[in-house]
Amino acid sequence: MGFFEDVVNAVRGVVDVPVIQLVLGWHASAVVAEDGRWGIGCVPDSLKEAHMSRESHTNRLLGASLAGLAELVVSPFPQEFAAATAACAALLPFPSGGFRLDTVMPCARGDKVAVLGYERELIPLMRDWGWKIAVFDDIRQGPDCFPQKDFSDGARGAEWVWLSPEAVRDRWLISTAEVLKEKKGCFLQGPGLPWLRESFAALGVTHLVSPRAVGDAGTIRARIAAGGDPWLCPELEWRVHYVAP
Repeated sequence: MGFFEDVVNAVRGVVDVPVIQLVLGWHASAVVAEDGRWGIGCVPDSLKEAHMSRESHTNRLLGASLAGLAELVVSPFPQEFAAATAACAALLPFPSGGFRLDTVMPCARGDKVAVLGYERELIPLMRDWGWKIAVFDDIRQGPDCFPQKDFSDGARGAEWVWLSPEAVRDRWLISTAEVLKEKKGCFLQGPGLPWLRESFAALGVTHLVSPRAVGDAGTIRARIAAGGDPWLCPELEWRVHYVAP
Protein backbone atom coordinates (compact mmCIF):
# COMPACT_ATOMS: atom_id res chain seq x y z
CA MET A 1 0.00 0.00 0.00
CA GLY A 2 1.35 3.46 -0.90
CA PHE A 3 1.67 6.54 1.25
CA PHE A 4 -1.39 8.32 -0.14
CA GLU A 5 -3.49 5.19 0.31
CA ASP A 6 -2.32 5.14 3.94
CA VAL A 7 -3.51 8.72 4.40
CA VAL A 8 -6.91 8.11 2.80
CA ASN A 9 -7.51 4.93 4.80
CA ALA A 10 -6.48 6.66 8.02
CA VAL A 11 -8.81 9.64 7.57
CA ARG A 12 -11.69 7.32 6.69
CA GLY A 13 -11.18 5.63 10.03
CA VAL A 14 -11.69 8.85 12.01
CA VAL A 15 -15.02 10.41 12.92
CA ASP A 16 -15.98 12.81 10.13
CA VAL A 17 -17.76 16.14 10.65
CA PRO A 18 -18.75 19.19 8.59
CA VAL A 19 -16.32 22.04 8.07
CA ILE A 20 -17.37 25.46 9.32
CA GLN A 21 -14.33 27.50 8.23
CA LEU A 22 -11.62 27.16 5.60
CA VAL A 23 -8.87 29.73 5.12
CA LEU A 24 -6.26 29.71 2.35
CA GLY A 25 -3.68 32.30 3.30
CA TRP A 26 -0.45 33.35 1.64
CA HIS A 27 1.83 31.09 3.67
CA ALA A 28 -0.52 28.57 5.26
CA SER A 29 -4.08 27.28 5.33
CA ALA A 30 -6.43 26.58 8.22
CA VAL A 31 -9.59 24.57 8.70
CA VAL A 32 -12.09 24.44 11.56
CA ALA A 33 -14.55 21.59 12.01
CA GLU A 34 -17.99 21.70 13.54
CA ASP A 35 -16.81 19.79 16.62
CA GLY A 36 -13.94 22.22 17.29
CA ARG A 37 -11.10 20.28 15.72
CA TRP A 38 -8.82 22.46 13.63
CA GLY A 39 -5.56 22.25 11.74
CA ILE A 40 -2.93 24.24 9.87
CA GLY A 41 -1.88 23.25 6.38
CA CYS A 42 0.68 24.02 3.70
CA VAL A 43 0.07 26.50 0.89
CA PRO A 44 2.36 25.87 -2.10
CA ASP A 45 4.78 28.68 -2.95
CA SER A 46 3.03 31.24 -5.18
CA LEU A 47 6.39 32.27 -6.64
CA LYS A 48 6.72 28.86 -8.27
CA GLU A 49 3.27 28.71 -9.82
CA ALA A 50 0.32 31.06 -10.10
CA HIS A 51 -2.46 30.46 -7.60
CA MET A 52 -5.32 30.24 -10.06
CA SER A 53 -8.66 29.16 -8.63
CA ARG A 54 -10.96 26.85 -10.54
CA GLU A 55 -14.69 26.91 -9.99
CA SER A 56 -14.86 23.13 -9.78
CA HIS A 57 -12.16 23.12 -7.08
CA THR A 58 -13.85 25.87 -5.11
CA ASN A 59 -17.21 24.09 -5.23
CA ARG A 60 -15.61 20.83 -4.14
CA LEU A 61 -13.93 22.52 -1.17
CA LEU A 62 -17.10 24.30 -0.08
CA GLY A 63 -19.14 21.13 -0.13
CA ALA A 64 -16.62 18.81 1.50
CA SER A 65 -16.56 17.44 5.04
CA LEU A 66 -13.33 17.32 7.05
CA ALA A 67 -12.47 13.84 5.77
CA GLY A 68 -13.53 14.81 2.26
CA LEU A 69 -11.02 17.65 2.30
CA ALA A 70 -8.27 15.43 3.72
CA GLU A 71 -8.67 12.92 0.89
CA LEU A 72 -7.72 15.67 -1.56
CA VAL A 73 -4.13 15.37 -0.32
CA VAL A 74 -3.51 13.34 -3.49
CA SER A 75 -4.32 16.42 -5.60
CA PRO A 76 -1.43 18.31 -7.26
CA PHE A 77 -3.55 21.48 -7.49
CA PRO A 78 -2.46 24.14 -4.95
CA GLN A 79 -6.00 25.10 -3.92
CA GLU A 80 -7.04 21.54 -3.10
CA PHE A 81 -3.71 20.53 -1.59
CA ALA A 82 -3.71 23.53 0.77
CA ALA A 83 -7.16 22.64 2.07
CA ALA A 84 -6.35 18.95 2.30
CA THR A 85 -3.21 19.36 4.40
CA ALA A 86 -5.05 21.53 6.93
CA ALA A 87 -7.75 18.86 7.18
CA CYS A 88 -5.14 16.12 7.59
CA ALA A 89 -3.60 18.03 10.49
CA ALA A 90 -7.04 18.34 12.11
CA LEU A 91 -8.05 14.69 11.64
CA LEU A 92 -4.68 13.09 12.44
CA PRO A 93 -3.03 15.53 14.88
CA PHE A 94 0.46 15.13 16.30
CA PRO A 95 0.78 13.93 19.89
CA SER A 96 1.91 16.25 22.63
CA GLY A 97 5.61 16.28 23.34
CA GLY A 98 8.35 16.32 20.78
CA PHE A 99 11.53 18.37 21.10
CA ARG A 100 12.43 22.01 20.48
CA LEU A 101 14.26 22.68 17.23
CA ASP A 102 17.38 24.01 18.94
CA THR A 103 17.80 20.80 20.96
CA VAL A 104 17.70 18.53 17.91
CA MET A 105 19.36 20.48 15.12
CA PRO A 106 22.99 20.10 16.30
CA CYS A 107 22.72 16.43 15.24
CA ALA A 108 23.81 17.44 11.72
CA ARG A 109 26.51 19.95 12.71
CA GLY A 110 29.38 19.78 10.25
CA ASP A 111 27.50 17.42 7.91
CA LYS A 112 26.29 17.99 4.36
CA VAL A 113 22.53 18.57 4.24
CA ALA A 114 20.47 18.60 1.03
CA VAL A 115 17.54 20.99 1.51
CA LEU A 116 14.54 20.74 -0.81
CA GLY A 117 12.75 24.08 -0.98
CA TYR A 118 13.86 27.49 0.23
CA GLU A 119 12.30 28.52 3.54
CA ARG A 120 13.36 32.12 4.15
CA GLU A 121 13.10 31.93 7.93
CA LEU A 122 14.86 28.57 8.18
CA ILE A 123 17.91 28.86 5.93
CA PRO A 124 19.78 31.29 8.23
CA LEU A 125 19.06 29.01 11.19
CA MET A 126 20.46 26.02 9.34
CA ARG A 127 23.70 27.90 8.78
CA ASP A 128 23.78 28.89 12.45
CA TRP A 129 23.36 25.22 13.39
CA GLY A 130 26.59 24.49 11.53
CA TRP A 131 24.97 22.59 8.68
CA LYS A 132 26.74 22.52 5.31
CA ILE A 133 23.63 23.09 3.25
CA ALA A 134 22.89 22.82 -0.45
CA VAL A 135 19.45 24.22 -1.29
CA PHE A 136 17.52 22.84 -4.25
CA ASP A 137 14.99 25.41 -5.40
CA ASP A 138 14.14 26.88 -8.80
CA ILE A 139 13.39 30.43 -7.62
CA ARG A 140 16.16 31.51 -5.27
CA GLN A 141 19.72 32.13 -6.40
CA GLY A 142 22.95 31.97 -4.46
CA PRO A 143 26.23 30.09 -4.11
CA ASP A 144 24.51 27.23 -2.27
CA CYS A 145 21.29 27.14 -4.36
CA PHE A 146 20.83 24.66 -7.20
CA PRO A 147 18.01 23.67 -9.60
CA GLN A 148 15.37 21.49 -8.00
CA LYS A 149 15.78 18.86 -10.72
CA ASP A 150 19.22 18.07 -9.28
CA PHE A 151 17.85 17.25 -5.82
CA SER A 152 18.14 13.46 -6.21
CA ASP A 153 21.85 13.73 -6.98
CA GLY A 154 22.32 16.25 -4.20
CA ALA A 155 20.60 13.98 -1.71
CA ARG A 156 22.84 11.08 -2.67
CA GLY A 157 25.92 13.14 -1.87
CA ALA A 158 24.58 14.45 1.44
CA GLU A 159 24.52 12.91 4.89
CA TRP A 160 21.17 14.43 5.86
CA VAL A 161 18.08 15.63 3.98
CA TRP A 162 15.53 18.33 4.82
CA LEU A 163 12.26 18.27 2.87
CA SER A 164 9.70 21.05 2.60
CA PRO A 165 6.02 20.06 2.91
CA GLU A 166 5.68 20.43 -0.85
CA ALA A 167 7.77 17.27 -1.16
CA VAL A 168 4.51 15.44 -0.48
CA ARG A 169 2.60 17.19 -3.26
CA ASP A 170 5.52 17.03 -5.72
CA ARG A 171 6.10 13.34 -4.90
CA TRP A 172 9.78 13.94 -4.09
CA LEU A 173 9.13 12.13 -0.84
CA ILE A 174 8.03 9.09 -2.83
CA SER A 175 10.53 9.19 -5.69
CA THR A 176 13.60 9.60 -3.45
CA ALA A 177 12.54 7.20 -0.70
CA GLU A 178 15.30 4.70 -1.41
CA VAL A 179 17.90 7.48 -1.25
CA LEU A 180 16.43 8.84 1.99
CA LYS A 181 16.73 5.46 3.67
CA GLU A 182 20.51 5.57 3.17
CA LYS A 183 20.98 8.89 4.99
CA LYS A 184 21.85 9.54 8.61
CA GLY A 185 18.42 11.12 8.83
CA CYS A 186 15.66 12.92 6.97
CA PHE A 187 13.59 15.84 8.27
CA LEU A 188 10.15 16.45 6.78
CA GLN A 189 8.78 19.88 7.62
CA GLY A 190 5.14 20.85 8.06
CA PRO A 191 2.65 22.33 8.51
CA GLY A 192 -0.13 20.07 7.30
CA LEU A 193 1.42 16.68 7.97
CA PRO A 194 -0.79 13.87 9.28
CA TRP A 195 0.50 11.88 12.24
CA LEU A 196 1.25 8.63 10.40
CA ARG A 197 4.50 7.59 12.01
CA GLU A 198 4.96 4.22 10.35
CA SER A 199 4.04 5.48 6.88
CA PHE A 200 6.64 8.23 7.01
CA ALA A 201 9.29 5.96 8.52
CA ALA A 202 8.77 3.50 5.67
CA LEU A 203 9.79 6.24 3.23
CA GLY A 204 13.03 7.04 5.05
CA VAL A 205 11.80 9.98 7.15
CA THR A 206 13.34 10.04 10.63
CA HIS A 207 12.09 13.39 11.98
CA LEU A 208 8.83 15.29 11.48
CA VAL A 209 8.82 19.03 12.14
CA SER A 210 5.40 20.37 13.04
CA PRO A 211 3.91 23.47 14.71
CA ARG A 212 2.10 23.24 18.04
CA ALA A 213 -0.32 25.83 19.34
CA VAL A 214 0.89 27.54 22.50
CA GLY A 215 -1.47 30.51 22.21
CA ASP A 216 -5.03 31.30 21.29
CA ALA A 217 -6.30 29.24 18.35
CA GLY A 218 -8.40 32.10 17.00
CA THR A 219 -5.38 34.40 16.98
CA ILE A 220 -3.35 31.83 15.09
CA ARG A 221 -6.02 31.42 12.43
CA ALA A 222 -6.43 35.20 12.15
CA ARG A 223 -2.71 35.56 11.44
CA ILE A 224 -2.90 32.90 8.77
CA ALA A 225 -5.95 34.59 7.21
CA ALA A 226 -4.02 37.87 7.14
CA GLY A 227 -1.21 36.26 5.15
CA GLY A 228 1.04 35.54 8.10
CA ASP A 229 3.86 33.00 8.09
CA PRO A 230 3.57 30.17 10.65
CA TRP A 231 7.30 30.42 11.29
CA LEU A 232 6.79 33.98 12.54
CA CYS A 233 3.66 33.32 14.61
CA PRO A 234 4.39 33.74 18.35
CA GLU A 235 1.40 31.55 19.21
CA LEU A 236 3.00 28.57 17.48
CA GLU A 237 5.94 26.50 18.67
CA TRP A 238 7.74 24.22 16.23
CA ARG A 239 8.52 20.77 17.57
CA VAL A 240 10.52 17.82 16.25
CA HIS A 241 9.10 14.31 16.53
CA TYR A 242 11.17 11.17 15.95
CA VAL A 243 9.47 8.67 13.67
CA ALA A 244 12.25 6.23 12.80
CA PRO A 245 12.26 2.82 14.52
